[in-house]
Amino acid sequence: MAGLERRLAEAEAALATLDEVVDKADRSLIERDGAILRLIYTFEAVWKACQQLLAEHENIEVASPNATIRVARRLGWLSDEDAAAAIQVGRDRNLAIHMYRGEIGAEIGQHLAAYAGLLRRWLAATQQGAANSQAMSRGQL
Repeated sequence: MAGLERRLAEAEAALATLDEVVDKADRSLIERDGAILRLIYTFEAVWKACQQLLAEHENIEVASPNATIRVARRLGWLSDEDAAAAIQVGRDRNLAIHMYRGEIGAEIGQHLAAYAGLLRRWLAATQQGAANSQAMSRGQL
């Protein structure tokens, strides 16, 4: 269980750093790039926490963010809309290497608040899944 607790704590910490930059309206180029980096590592932390929960408590092995998102949707942890948005965050994350062109970074920056909200809901659902699994293992559900 320590591995899952560590993953959840890492995801919470990453989300806290993303939240620091979400509401800032005017960003310099450096601030924009930093915000996008925070989005990228928060996405990584959340999907890996979800992946670990699926492996440890649901006996479901997934190897990629999209597979993790699809299973989280199937289990009801993500709505259809949030699953589609999570896949879009993954696509945007993959495009982030092209930030030097400017328009990609600007587009991701426009969606930063929405993406942060999605990651917050996904992490909360993953944490609830972990809590439910713990309660079931103790016979409390």
